[in-house]
Amino acid sequence: MEPISKKKIATLYTQISQEIFNVGVNTQKIDIIDNKILILAQSKRMPALEALSEEYRELVMSLDAALSTKYKKMLKQKVELLFDIEVTSLFRDYDPVTENSCTVICFK
Repeated sequence: MEPISKKKIATLYTQISQEIFNVGVNTQKIDIIDNKILILAQSKRMPALEALSEEYRELVMSLDAALSTKYKKMLKQKVELLFDIEVTSLFRDYDPVTENSCTVICFK
C-alpha cells in the first residue's frame, strides 16, 4: 500500500491513457480533497476517432462511451490496488472539442 499522492495519481492516469488511447496526457491538475480525487486533464483525441467523427458521428459517440467505460474500470482497479482503498464512485467525462476531461474518484 502506498500513500495517495498527486504524483502517483498523475503517473497512473497517464499510463492508462497511453495503454488505452496510445496517446499521453498534455496537462493535468490534480486535487485531493478529503476522500475525493479530482483530475482535470487535457489530452489529444485519438486520430482514428477524429477522422471518423464527421461522417460517422453516432459510431464515434458509441466508441467514446465504450472507451470511457474501459478507462474508468481500469483506473478504479489500479487505484484500489495501488493505494489499498475502496473506490465508491468514479465519474469521468471527456469533451472531444476542447480535448478536456474531468475525473472524480470518491473513496472510503
